[in-house]
Amino acid sequence: MLIRYLKSSKFKKNIPEWIAVLALLLIFFYVVEPARPFQRQFKLSDPTLQHPFATTERVTDNQLYMLSCILPLTIILVITNLRRTNNVNLNNLHVLQISLLGLFASLSVNGVITDILKNWIGRPRPDFLARCGPTPTTPPNTYVGIEVCTAPLGQMYLLDGGKSTPSGHASLSFAGLFYLYLWFIGQFKLRRESYLWQHLVAIIPIILASYVGLSRTQDYRHHFLDIILGSGIGISVAFVVYFRYFPYLNLENSNVPITVEDDILPT
Repeated sequence: MLIRYLKSSKFKKNIPEWIAVLALLLIFFYVVEPARPFQRQFKLSDPTLQHPFATTERVTDNQLYMLSCILPLTIILVITNLRRTNNVNLNNLHVLQISLLGLFASLSVNGVITDILKNWIGRPRPDFLARCGPTPTTPPNTYVGIEVCTAPLGQMYLLDGGKSTPSGHASLSFAGLFYLYLWFIGQFKLRRESYLWQHLVAIIPIILASYVGLSRTQDYRHHFLDIILGSGIGISVAFVVYFRYFPYLNLENSNVPITVEDDILPT
């Protein structure tokens, strides 16, 4: 059945989409993520930059990838598998493929947009001065540049200290988890008359993404504005990408990918 689906036109027509997602992931990891941010001037007397550097983060980068990517991926795989009626058919596989394509498209588009903005804006993080380690002769009330920094934590942490806006943790978590929220609503056709517990379960991804974003202010990695902007980017990207592949949530066929609507695959 899988081989049959892979040979079908329904699968092949989405190959360019997967290639685009792969290209965006390569751009994210090898171009925009390691790029140097704009070196914005700063003052040592700026209280918003004087917070300590947290050696232990509430949500690490690896945990972020697990929550925003692996968790939605696993849930989609499990639910799609459990909701099979008798046997796997081509339509089941197509729903699964489109669901995962949308997830990875949301994450990759969001990652590139967020990192471009980070490098372009170049706003220092709340713990920037701890990363900078300015020389003792640096005037406190005069704008200075990165040349006064001794980088006690290393150049990597110093350069990363200029990538505060927007928050990558907030944007990536919402890109994956808000997408999962929309997927829940669409696949289970949740409406106003649905059971309360169903809506509570569906909203868990949003609560989890909100925790990830707010944890960055507790670790002094981001300003509150960074979290708001990052969350807005993640939600917007997930929203646009989801409805590229699935119908509006108030429609009866909200659980069917748009590409399947007019041409149901044979079972």
